[in-house]
Amino acid sequence: MSISRRKFLKSTAAAATVVASANPLLADEKKGVKTVSHASNVGAFYADVKDGKIVKIHPQESDKDPKYPGSEAWIDRVYSDTRIKYPCVRKSYLEAKGDVSKIAPQLRGKEEFVRVSWDEAMALILDKLKSVKPEEIYNASYGAWGHPGSLHNCSATAGRFLNTVFGGAVGMDGEHSNGAAGKVNTTIVGDLEVYSLQTAHEVILENTQVYVMWGADLFKCNQIDYKVANRGNNPYYDKYAKSDIKFITIDPQYTPIAKRFNAQWVKIRPNTDVALMLGMMHYLYTSGKYDKEFVEKYTDGLDKFLPYLLGKTEDKVAKTASWAAKITGVDEKIITALADTFVSNRTFLAGNWAMQRAQHGEQVDWTLIVLAAFIGQIGLPGGGFGFSMHYSGGGQAFSGVMLPGGLAQGKNKVRAKIPASRIGEALLNPGKKIKFKGEEIVYPKFKVLYNVGANTLGHQPNANELIKGLRTLDMVVVHEPWWTPTAKMADIVLPSTTPLERDDISYGGSYSQDYVYAMKKVVEPLFEARNDYDVFEEMAKLVGERQWRKFSGGGKSKEELLKGFYERSDCPNYMSFEEFWEKGFVHFEPSEEARKYVRHAEFRADPVANKLRTESGKIQIYSQKFAEFKLDDFKGHPMWFEPTEWLGDVEKTKAYPFHIVSPHPTYRIHSQMDNSFIRKAYKVTNREPVMINDEDAKKLGIKDGDAVEVYNERGSVIAGAVVTKNIMSGVLSLQEGAWYDPENIDDEKPRCNAGHINVLTPSFPTSTMAQATSVNTCLVAIKKVEVKPYAGIKTPVVKGA
Repeated sequence: MSISRRKFLKSTAAAATVVASANPLLADEKKGVKTVSHASNVGAFYADVKDGKIVKIHPQESDKDPKYPGSEAWIDRVYSDTRIKYPCVRKSYLEAKGDVSKIAPQLRGKEEFVRVSWDEAMALILDKLKSVKPEEIYNASYGAWGHPGSLHNCSATAGRFLNTVFGGAVGMDGEHSNGAAGKVNTTIVGDLEVYSLQTAHEVILENTQVYVMWGADLFKCNQIDYKVANRGNNPYYDKYAKSDIKFITIDPQYTPIAKRFNAQWVKIRPNTDVALMLGMMHYLYTSGKYDKEFVEKYTDGLDKFLPYLLGKTEDKVAKTASWAAKITGVDEKIITALADTFVSNRTFLAGNWAMQRAQHGEQVDWTLIVLAAFIGQIGLPGGGFGFSMHYSGGGQAFSGVMLPGGLAQGKNKVRAKIPASRIGEALLNPGKKIKFKGEEIVYPKFKVLYNVGANTLGHQPNANELIKGLRTLDMVVVHEPWWTPTAKMADIVLPSTTPLERDDISYGGSYSQDYVYAMKKVVEPLFEARNDYDVFEEMAKLVGERQWRKFSGGGKSKEELLKGFYERSDCPNYMSFEEFWEKGFVHFEPSEEARKYVRHAEFRADPVANKLRTESGKIQIYSQKFAEFKLDDFKGHPMWFEPTEWLGDVEKTKAYPFHIVSPHPTYRIHSQMDNSFIRKAYKVTNREPVMINDEDAKKLGIKDGDAVEVYNERGSVIAGAVVTKNIMSGVLSLQEGAWYDPENIDDEKPRCNAGHINVLTPSFPTSTMAQATSVNTCLVAIKKVEVKPYAGIKTPVVKGA
């Protein structure tokens, strides 16, 4: 980020405002009620506790939309019937007594569990970990979306244990959220961009004339956060709706936020956005309307891109607006009119993350950046582009305060990593060589999969392939508070505490970073649940004194670690740890300077002094580095590649005529909260809803509220139909994150009764460059079905419980 934290602290305008808690409940000892301050990725709140049980939750002052139901759902989640109560071991695995030939891995997800003691469960885990090499362990503890804390971060605790005690494990390279863009953007524009500080809302409201939501739903993912949600964007949306800004949404769906902004809807076939951008660029270049001065001064490689754009390379196809219209389904006149609108007004292009989660997703951000360069407004107030206005408070002013850090994972001696989306393929193909980032890597032979707090079966594509892969392993270990689909596939399941059953600290939001929160333990751990950190510390101690000391930082207590995180930040300049813990949070007011932040302004002002971290110091329209990879499906400049599955494929659409997209849920964080009352707000036939165009539904005899089967060669799911005009014909939309629940577990590809989208999504990669997920490249068919009422999520049988 170009605004430094220290710079803000030195500014008197950025002096932090310490805010004491104003919640009267904290000072009012009501009859037998204790009120505790806590925070989570769905917001900061106070919990009322009576007789050791949570009875009510109130939003904290930092929550700009206290009506959001996510925090209240914590009561349901803590006391859910899906809680894992005791350490459990799959029956065959327990009876095998360590004999791999008898563990019956094919029964994972099918047979009952047996309750065991903590000592027995930990001994089974350690015996296996001691018998394998670190490179035979796969650490699947991905992301830490389940807990925003500094100490009990799921992936950090798992990584620290495996690294300090066993020398490491194979981990993931990249991510699901931005696996393709993350491998491209730094080379193109010197920064990931997808997580970077965005142009401030105040600047956009004052300067932007045209705001393009290019597949971006600005509302949904700003209600939650990777850290602590503040929903601080919501008041700005009120201002946007009343402003004179012209909003345009380019999307197969017309989202509620687009409707609220009265946005012009440009319907586009999924996976064809690159073609639309190229068509606009061809028109702008050949008409002389592109910003020649900007391109010459701030970009590199136009001369090597133009032959492709103008049809003077091997394909002999000029990327005209007419050419783009045939691919995208967007009328040629609309394409040229959009381009004219963009260059004649101060235009902000709000990209998104979903488009790059598709085959050839590497091309999308790259092409949008080049289009923004053709428009020439990068670095101007209210112009240019941003890829994170739809996520965790993007556009909010940044406080500039150095915040508390987190648990260090230590050194992982295993150098091997596999791309995040390739787990299923890797498990099934040990020794297979693949191209990745211009090099060749080899899939290891895994014997152990260790998973803490990550629903692997929820976020990986092609669920049936993944399940097949999971059944090749010697041991699968899962730490979880709940019987998630992944926990049901394990051999050994350890009951973790929920965040409300342990102390921690965190900050929020991801972009404003203007609060640090005390995540105080609200209630004592239920049943036999233990903190993941405590479990790992105990296992480290069982291995040996040296390993325990390395894991625990020389024997430090959790309290010492938390206080150390706090005191190694700027926070003590404004409030002592003791006062902070008593009050529940400390607030830092962003400066007026921060509210005027313009992305790339410094680069535009002086591209020499503030050159980008790229090959030329400028925006790379062409990259020699990428060209030297010599890949068939990724070149040295942005290109349109025809997807394996899309609506333009005449033959494949005969069997599977719909392109299905899988956006982020409106009411959940991925699969989180699918075991709470939130389900009642939106489920249809108690299953995940699937949106279908009203004319398409009429042709198929599908009515709103019907149970429908969505299927392809990879599998099938039952969902609840939502018939609407707000999705284009030929496209379906099924949110990701529903808990996988197979009808008949003995089938090779059992139908999912809950509507889990990844039963349908493909596991082929974006390209041999990034090897990222292509879940949004997916053709399906849909039909009405008569099915029995769905009772909902089932928990496995546990003997001895």
